[in-house]
Amino acid sequence: MSARGGAPSPKVSKDLSLLAPKFAVAVREALGATNAAGLDAVVYEAHRSQELQALYYARGRTIIPPVHTVTNAPTNLHSWHGYGLAVDIVHRTKFWEPPGGEAWFRHVADIFKQHRCKWGGDWTKPDTPHFQWHLCKPSPSDEARRLMLTGGFAAVWQAVGAD
Repeated sequence: MSARGGAPSPKVSKDLSLLAPKFAVAVREALGATNAAGLDAVVYEAHRSQELQALYYARGRTIIPPVHTVTNAPTNLHSWHGYGLAVDIVHRTKFWEPPGGEAWFRHVADIFKQHRCKWGGDWTKPDTPHFQWHLCKPSPSDEARRLMLTGGFAAVWQAVGAD
């Protein structure tokens, strides 16, 4: 239950089976390689529900005092997480503050890039834990949203070669 006694809070999904098939393989392989390198990386979040996306979007906008903004995507149709084409990777025990700081994320990114993933740390507004399928644009397009609404996950995954 939530603190207000209402509906349960939405949960973060780490379930790789909810990802596009080729992206899930890429993530598993990249995680294996990062951990073989002693980086102790884990998936913090994979597919993101609309409920959780709305909660994240509200942070820093409607919560007082303001909390760090988590996302600029107002719905999960504006984030590749909502399509099963993005994951957030963190350190197993230190989460967003891994040993070595940003250098740890850069090392993880070097490995993930070898496994057909783009890194959010390369963006103008860096999102260091974020990795997405290499053929995805930085954010979903109107065409991706149209495909999702008319053909579901399979249509989007096929369009970006991740099926």
